[in-house]
Amino acid sequence: MLMSDVMGSTVVDAGGKRLGQVTDVRLVQDGPYIEGFGNALRLDGLVIGRAGIASRLGYARGGVRGPWLLRRLAFALEGRAWIVPWTDVSPHDDGFVVRPGPAPLQRVRDVYGGP
Repeated sequence: MLMSDVMGSTVVDAGGKRLGQVTDVRLVQDGPYIEGFGNALRLDGLVIGRAGIASRLGYARGGVRGPWLLRRLAFALEGRAWIVPWTDVSPHDDGFVVRPGPAPLQRVRDVYGGP
């Protein structure tokens, strides 16, 4: 699967309710070691909802330095973005379905911490 296949896809819950579109992905560098690169990347989760640009620029993470107003705005916008663990989704039609489970979706800003 290519990232271009994932980005912009619709994510629905098990009942068919639309949760949002994929605006970003979370990658973790913990795979096998590749000479000249380091550890391989793996897909850890999907970011759905609005304001994915703030997380891509790093403003959703705690401890990021930058203009105070821009950090606050990015933090507020990220309140509308959610992370869905890759292990909790399965491909379906033109998007993904979130499997029902005990873990609720997490907000991007809660995962990364605030400004």
